[in-house]
Order: sequence, then structure tokens, then C-alpha cells
Amino acid sequence: MARGIGDIYDMGLVHNQGMGGIGISNGNFWYLNNLNPALLPYNSLTVFSAGFIGENRTVENAAASESNGGGNLNYLATAFPIKPGWWTTSIGLMPYSNVDYKFSYVDQVQGADTEARITEAGSGGFNQFYWSNGVAVNKYLYVGLKATYLFSSIETDFSNRLLDGNVATSFSPTKRERLNASDFLFTAGIALNKDSIFNNRIHLKVGLTYDFKSDINAKLFETWGLEVLDQRVFLDTLRDDSRGNITIPQAIGAGISLNNGLKWSAGIDVRMQQWTDYKDFDGNSDDFLGNSFKIALGGEFAPDPGSVSSYLKRVTYRMGFSYEETPYVINGKQVKDFGINFGWSLPVGRFSSLDMAFKYGRRGNVDDNLIAESYYKAYLGINFNDQWFIKRKYD
Repeated sequence: MARGIGDIYDMGLVHNQGMGGIGISNGNFWYLNNLNPALLPYNSLTVFSAGFIGENRTVENAAASESNGGGNLNYLATAFPIKPGWWTTSIGLMPYSNVDYKFSYVDQVQGADTEARITEAGSGGFNQFYWSNGVAVNKYLYVGLKATYLFSSIETDFSNRLLDGNVATSFSPTKRERLNASDFLFTAGIALNKDSIFNNRIHLKVGLTYDFKSDINAKLFETWGLEVLDQRVFLDTLRDDSRGNITIPQAIGAGISLNNGLKWSAGIDVRMQQWTDYKDFDGNSDDFLGNSFKIALGGEFAPDPGSVSSYLKRVTYRMGFSYEETPYVINGKQVKDFGINFGWSLPVGRFSSLDMAFKYGRRGNVDDNLIAESYYKAYLGINFNDQWFIKRKYD
């Protein structure tokens, strides 16, 4: 089976990425919030957002390094008010997880005085289509619920070759799996707003989210084969779309932020997920997964959001940092990730913007005989606000 379900995508939009990924407590009139459904009532206009991502990664160990990169559409999302200021609904499409790895290692064959070279590879990932609703109970309390439909597949390959001295033999047993998922996840959110602290211009916001533990319906297609000189000579189907489920564990997120209207905001988010509760298709836990923890802090600043004399004063500038204990455990050590982010939003017209963000990160380290990965990510987003539904009055 795959190692978990791959790297979980950060659900924040481009403006969140510019601040280290924070947003659990940061409601904003101009930007859709995909991290806490309770904050959707801040969007009293119809919002449409699209985002793109490009990245380059360099993986290295003590002996070698390898780089690769790519880019794709990151999300499409829209939100519109059912009752402006009180109830807003949102739908969107974006990736949920990504699997992309290939590595090999030498291991002792049990019960024999020989070794084998084992190769594991994975590709694919899950996508998500979601529907979120947020309601303002009063001007201090907001609640929300997000329903996510998970779909798509993960493919994995496993092969081994016996070693004759240091040379691999020509025979290679192989196993290939394709795991298809199709089911729902649910996230609940709550947010609290204090209109003024210190003075009448500073607002305090607190947000909480809870991802429910879910048993996801899945189908597994599994084959076993034998390759001789890299040519497959035998193939047998072990499981042909067998039905079962995988368990995605619960997660808790919390955030707190301060803001002065559209001029500036600063906040901190924490998120934890119990990946030790993950179960694969066969009901087994994964020894290579541990509980994840992430903390991020960031902020944004616009010198003069209402300036008519200077365009640059209306630009919103952002920066943030993040530290994460990822769920991956290698050689008994949990892989850690450090990141620094920055970005900005360029106003377009009265209510729209062109958003950009960049991140440099590094996870793992070579000193502990691990694989280290450094990466660069660039985000580009477009954000439109408009009043689509107007109640006409006739004399």
C-alpha cells in the first residue's frame, strides 16, 4: 500500500500562502476563506477565485541530489451571500493530496543469507469538491460546516531483485495497486469576533476547526507479476476492484489574529492531525506515519487601502513563517519542515485583485542519514468581487 495518502495540500488560497498559510481566524471582506467555513459571512459580495502553483524540488542525500519541477491549476472557488452579512455559501474544486515518489533500498531476505534491492514508487492523489456554509449567529459568533467529496486514485508499484554479490539478478517479482476513493469528509468551524480592544480600531478574532474522522469508501485493484530482463512474463490479478475503506484521522485547527480593518492584520495558526489513527485498505496502521503538528504565523499590511494618489499604497504586502512536524517517520525520526513565505496583492478595479505568493522550504536533513528536500513554490491567483444578485425595486 501507499505510505498514507501522500502529501496533504495546504487548503489556503494564494493570499493565505503569502502569510505562511494562516487563515483559521482571519475573516476578510475581499477574500474567500477556505480554512474555516465559519468565516464565510464576511463575504457580502460574490467572490470568484482561481489559483495556480509552480514548484521546484531538490532531493538529496549524502551521495547525490536530484531536482524536478512542475505546475498546475491549484484551485477554483466561488462564494456568494444567501443573506448578506449573515449567511454565505461556497463551492470549490482543488487537490486534496499528492503522491509522487520513487526510491530503492537494499534489505536482508528473511530466512536466507542474501539481500534484495527493493524499489517502491507511487503516483496520483485525491481531489476534492467541497460545499461550505457559514452563518453569523450574531456580530460576535460565527459557525460553519464544510462537506468535501473526495475522489480519484493512487497507484503504487513494488518490486524486488535478489542480489548476486552486488549485482541484481534478472528476475523481479512485482506488485501493482490502484486505490480509488469516493466518499465524503466533513469539517466544522467556529469563529469569535471582538470588535475593539486597546482602542476602537483593533479587532480580535479567534477561530477553531475540526475535521471529523472518516472511513472513506474505496476500491482496490491489485496485480502480481514477474519481470525478466525488464519484460513482464507473468501477470495475475489478486483483487479486482475489491470494496473496502481507508480511515482518514481527525484534525484540529486553531487560530488567533488582530487586525485594523483593511490596513493590517497579524495572526498565528496551529493544526494537529492524528495520523497514527490512519488505517489502510486492509485495516492496517502505517509504521511510517506519526501525528502531525504545524504552527504558522504571518501578517499583511496595506499602507493606505483607500489611497487615490498612490497605487503602491493600495497594494497589500504579506509575509509569514511555518514550522511543521510532518506525518512521515524515517529511521525512527519524524521529518520536520521549515518554510518562509511572502507575497502581495495588486488591486484591479474597485473590488478585485491579482495575488502572488512565494515560499521557500526545507524538510528532512542529511545529518541523520535521512533524505533532505528543499523546495520553492510560486503561487498566482485572481480574485473577483461583484454583486451578482440585486433585488430590483419598481415604482
